Amino acid sequence: MAVTNGAEKGREKGRVKTGVKQRSGRRKGRLLLATGACLVACGLLTLAGVYAYIHYTNRRASAAQAELFRIWGESPSAPEREPVAVGDGIARLVVPRLGLDAIVVELEGLDDTANLKRGPGHIPGTAYPGQEGNCVISGHRTTYGAPFRHLEELEAGDVIVLETAEARYTYLVFDKRIVLPTDLTVLEQEGEPRVTLTACHPWYSASRRIVVTGRLANTEK
Repeated sequence: MAVTNGAEKGREKGRVKTGVKQRSGRRKGRLLLATGACLVACGLLTLAGVYAYIHYTNRRASAAQAELFRIWGESPSAPEREPVAVGDGIARLVVPRLGLDAIVVELEGLDDTANLKRGPGHIPGTAYPGQEGNCVISGHRTTYGAPFRHLEELEAGDVIVLETAEARYTYLVFDKRIVLPTDLTVLEQEGEPRVTLTACHPWYSASRRIVVTGRLANTEK
């Protein structure tokens, strides 16, 4: 009788321990599920925030470009022969391969982020369209309309057009490279008339710069 009672007590203790383990496992499972759900929700909220930000900046850039085109239609600039003010449109940039048609604005300096949000920006101190030297134009790749988003698709022989009130300048791409942000050779002015388009590389990073250069092939007054 005592042996039987001991066996029953042992089985009862085993059932209790098993039940405790099962409840503990269920709690851990629920905790893992809740943590996973929170992480997924956070990820979705982050993606939604990024999408909303890009959409917002694109709308701002689109409105700015619409205003620049309106002004350009009334009074296009001729920076080859007359001074331009910071923030003014200095040329119309057309790149057929990229489906790009934008007004280039005059920047105050390399760190003029405000005007760069309005469209591609001409780096002061570099040549203007058609002039001897290097006309350097910077642009965004992921936000504010991302005018240079697919800059890497340009190949040798592709057309880059800059139009001013003075003339229509056609450049042909001959060089494409990736450089460090500290590489200022992209601003060099010596040599034949050319245009350089530059932007951050890769997408969503400023660790490198993509640089595409074209030489002047034709001028139509």
